[in-house]
Amino acid sequence: MKPTRKIIGRTVTMAVSLMLLSMLSLAQSYSLSGSPVITIAGTSTMHDWTMTSNEATCQATFETDASGNPTKISSLVINIQAESLKSGKGAMDKNAYNALKTDKNKLITFQISAAQINGKTVSSNGNLTIAGTSKPTEVSATFEVLGDKSVQFKGSKKMKMSDYKVEPPTFMFGSIKTGDEITITYELKLSPK
Repeated sequence: MKPTRKIIGRTVTMAVSLMLLSMLSLAQSYSLSGSPVITIAGTSTMHDWTMTSNEATCQATFETDASGNPTKISSLVINIQAESLKSGKGAMDKNAYNALKTDKNKLITFQISAAQINGKTVSSNGNLTIAGTSKPTEVSATFEVLGDKSVQFKGSKKMKMSDYKVEPPTFMFGSIKTGDEITITYELKLSPK
Protein backbone atom coordinates (compact mmCIF):
# COMPACT_ATOMS: atom_id res chain seq x y z
CA MET A 1 0.00 0.00 0.00
CA LYS A 2 1.43 3.43 -0.97
CA PRO A 3 1.53 6.14 1.70
CA THR A 4 -0.76 8.98 0.86
CA ARG A 5 0.44 12.54 0.40
CA LYS A 6 -1.56 13.50 3.49
CA ILE A 7 0.36 11.05 5.72
CA ILE A 8 3.72 12.09 4.29
CA GLY A 9 2.81 15.77 4.77
CA ARG A 10 1.85 15.16 8.42
CA THR A 11 5.05 13.22 9.08
CA VAL A 12 7.21 16.00 7.60
CA THR A 13 5.29 18.64 9.58
CA MET A 14 5.76 16.69 12.84
CA ALA A 15 9.48 16.20 12.20
CA VAL A 16 10.01 19.92 11.47
CA SER A 17 7.97 20.88 14.56
CA LEU A 18 10.05 18.59 16.79
CA MET A 19 13.30 20.02 15.38
CA LEU A 20 12.11 23.59 16.01
CA LEU A 21 11.02 22.74 19.56
CA SER A 22 14.43 21.23 20.36
CA MET A 23 16.14 24.46 19.23
CA LEU A 24 13.94 26.77 21.29
CA SER A 25 15.15 28.03 24.65
CA LEU A 26 13.53 26.33 27.62
CA ALA A 27 12.96 27.99 31.00
CA GLN A 28 14.42 25.95 33.84
CA SER A 29 14.63 26.52 37.60
CA TYR A 30 18.07 26.17 39.20
CA SER A 31 19.29 26.03 42.78
CA LEU A 32 22.65 25.95 44.49
CA SER A 33 24.48 22.64 44.62
CA GLY A 34 27.74 21.80 46.32
CA SER A 35 29.50 24.35 48.50
CA PRO A 36 29.69 27.92 47.24
CA VAL A 37 32.85 29.91 47.91
CA ILE A 38 32.28 33.59 48.71
CA THR A 39 35.32 35.56 49.86
CA ILE A 40 35.65 39.16 51.01
CA ALA A 41 39.21 40.49 50.88
CA GLY A 42 40.52 43.80 52.13
CA THR A 43 43.46 45.61 53.62
CA SER A 44 44.38 47.04 56.99
CA THR A 45 47.19 49.15 58.43
CA MET A 46 48.78 45.88 59.61
CA HIS A 47 48.10 43.24 56.92
CA ASP A 48 45.65 42.12 54.25
CA TRP A 49 42.70 40.03 55.41
CA THR A 50 40.05 37.69 54.02
CA MET A 51 36.73 36.30 55.24
CA THR A 52 35.15 33.31 53.52
CA SER A 53 31.69 31.74 53.53
CA ASN A 54 30.72 28.34 52.16
CA GLU A 55 27.07 28.86 53.07
CA ALA A 56 24.51 30.49 50.80
CA THR A 57 21.19 29.88 49.12
CA CYS A 58 20.44 30.70 45.51
CA GLN A 59 17.33 30.35 43.37
CA ALA A 60 17.39 31.19 39.66
CA THR A 61 15.43 30.73 36.47
CA PHE A 62 17.30 30.51 33.15
CA GLU A 63 16.35 29.93 29.59
CA THR A 64 18.90 27.59 28.03
CA ASP A 65 19.80 26.32 24.60
CA ALA A 66 20.02 22.63 23.68
CA SER A 67 23.56 22.44 25.13
CA GLY A 68 22.43 23.82 28.51
CA ASN A 69 24.08 27.22 28.02
CA PRO A 70 22.05 30.01 29.63
CA THR A 71 20.59 32.33 26.98
CA LYS A 72 18.47 34.44 29.32
CA ILE A 73 18.35 34.83 33.10
CA SER A 74 14.81 35.62 34.22
CA SER A 75 15.46 35.69 37.96
CA LEU A 76 18.26 35.13 40.44
CA VAL A 77 18.43 35.70 44.21
CA ILE A 78 21.48 34.91 46.36
CA ASN A 79 21.36 35.00 50.17
CA ILE A 80 24.48 34.69 52.35
CA GLN A 81 24.27 34.35 56.11
CA ALA A 82 26.43 37.30 57.21
CA GLU A 83 27.81 35.41 60.22
CA SER A 84 28.88 32.51 58.01
CA LEU A 85 31.77 34.74 56.87
CA LYS A 86 34.85 33.60 58.82
CA SER A 87 38.42 34.89 58.94
CA GLY A 88 39.84 32.26 61.29
CA LYS A 89 40.32 35.00 63.90
CA GLY A 90 37.49 35.28 66.42
CA ALA A 91 38.13 38.92 67.39
CA MET A 92 38.19 40.03 63.76
CA ASP A 93 34.97 38.13 63.03
CA LYS A 94 33.24 39.75 66.03
CA ASN A 95 34.27 43.26 64.88
CA ALA A 96 33.16 42.49 61.33
CA TYR A 97 29.74 41.26 62.53
CA ASN A 98 29.33 44.47 64.57
CA ALA A 99 30.18 46.53 61.48
CA LEU A 100 27.70 44.48 59.39
CA LYS A 101 25.03 44.92 62.12
CA THR A 102 24.30 41.19 62.04
CA ASP A 103 22.14 41.44 65.17
CA LYS A 104 19.47 43.06 62.93
CA ASN A 105 20.62 42.13 59.41
CA LYS A 106 21.24 38.40 59.16
CA LEU A 107 21.58 38.21 55.36
CA ILE A 108 23.66 39.70 52.58
CA THR A 109 21.44 39.53 49.49
CA PHE A 110 21.76 40.11 45.75
CA GLN A 111 18.70 40.06 43.49
CA ILE A 112 19.02 40.73 39.77
CA SER A 113 16.69 43.07 37.93
CA ALA A 114 18.21 42.60 34.45
CA ALA A 115 20.96 40.49 32.90
CA GLN A 116 22.71 40.22 29.56
CA ILE A 117 24.65 37.22 28.30
CA ASN A 118 27.51 37.70 25.89
CA GLY A 119 29.35 34.49 25.06
CA LYS A 120 30.30 32.94 28.41
CA THR A 121 29.89 36.15 30.43
CA VAL A 122 26.82 37.35 32.32
CA SER A 123 26.53 41.06 33.12
CA SER A 124 23.73 41.83 35.54
CA ASN A 125 22.16 44.75 37.32
CA GLY A 126 20.41 44.26 40.60
CA ASN A 127 20.07 45.27 44.23
CA LEU A 128 22.78 44.35 46.70
CA THR A 129 21.80 44.55 50.37
CA ILE A 130 24.53 44.69 53.01
CA ALA A 131 23.95 45.63 56.67
CA GLY A 132 20.38 46.66 55.86
CA THR A 133 21.36 49.09 53.09
CA SER A 134 20.27 48.26 49.51
CA LYS A 135 21.91 49.80 46.47
CA PRO A 136 21.70 49.13 42.75
CA THR A 137 24.91 47.52 41.55
CA GLU A 138 26.41 45.82 38.52
CA VAL A 139 27.85 42.34 38.87
CA SER A 140 29.45 40.15 36.23
CA ALA A 141 30.50 36.51 36.10
CA THR A 142 31.81 33.96 33.65
CA PHE A 143 30.08 30.61 33.40
CA GLU A 144 30.76 27.06 32.28
CA VAL A 145 28.21 24.29 31.70
CA LEU A 146 29.41 21.09 33.37
CA GLY A 147 28.78 17.50 32.31
CA ASP A 148 25.85 17.08 34.72
CA LYS A 149 24.10 20.15 33.14
CA SER A 150 24.91 22.29 36.18
CA VAL A 151 26.31 25.78 35.56
CA GLN A 152 29.43 27.05 37.37
CA PHE A 153 29.62 30.84 37.82
CA LYS A 154 32.79 32.72 38.85
CA GLY A 155 33.40 36.43 39.29
CA SER A 156 34.53 39.28 41.49
CA LYS A 157 33.38 42.78 42.42
CA LYS A 158 35.25 45.71 44.00
CA MET A 159 33.28 48.07 46.23
CA LYS A 160 33.54 50.32 49.26
CA MET A 161 32.10 49.37 52.63
CA SER A 162 31.07 52.99 53.23
CA ASP A 163 28.74 52.82 50.20
CA TYR A 164 26.62 50.48 52.33
CA LYS A 165 26.96 52.53 55.53
CA VAL A 166 29.39 49.96 56.93
CA GLU A 167 32.09 51.59 59.01
CA PRO A 168 35.38 49.79 58.27
CA PRO A 169 36.21 47.78 61.41
CA THR A 170 39.11 48.69 63.70
CA PHE A 171 41.12 46.46 66.03
CA MET A 172 43.42 46.83 69.04
CA PHE A 173 41.50 49.85 70.35
CA GLY A 174 41.62 51.60 66.97
CA SER A 175 45.35 51.18 66.36
CA ILE A 176 44.68 48.85 63.41
CA LYS A 177 42.22 50.12 60.80
CA THR A 178 40.82 48.31 57.80
CA GLY A 179 40.67 49.96 54.39
CA ASP A 180 37.31 51.01 52.95
CA GLU A 181 37.69 49.13 49.65
CA ILE A 182 36.95 45.40 49.53
CA THR A 183 36.84 42.77 46.80
CA ILE A 184 34.13 40.12 46.84
CA THR A 185 34.89 36.97 44.83
CA TYR A 186 32.30 34.27 44.24
CA GLU A 187 32.09 30.79 42.84
CA LEU A 188 28.63 29.20 42.65
CA LYS A 189 27.41 25.99 41.06
CA LEU A 190 23.74 25.94 40.10
CA SER A 191 21.95 22.74 39.12
CA PRO A 192 18.56 22.28 37.42
CA LYS A 193 15.76 21.30 39.79
